[in-house]
Amino acid sequence: MNPVDRLLRNEMDQLLDRIAATVPEGSLAAATARYPTLRARLDEAEARLTALRATLLETYGAWGKTLEDLDNLWALAAWKRDETSLAA
Repeated sequence: MNPVDRLLRNEMDQLLDRIAATVPEGSLAAATARYPTLRARLDEAEARLTALRATLLETYGAWGKTLEDLDNLWALAAWKRDETSLAA
């Protein structure tokens, strides 16, 4: 698990803990009976959150790969410099 995944899991755990501590059991059923669009809005928000999480994790993976590429390129530059110095 990478640092971004840990952060996102921690934030989700905190949200779920807050919901569990503050929203009485049966609230969703009661609220959606009175406000039918609430369930759809909750589902949409959860779907957006899921998609954003996937995007963040994918982007972080690309970030890590690019960091590695940059590190390798700097190492190559140093190696080429040393190679040139030895040839002179």
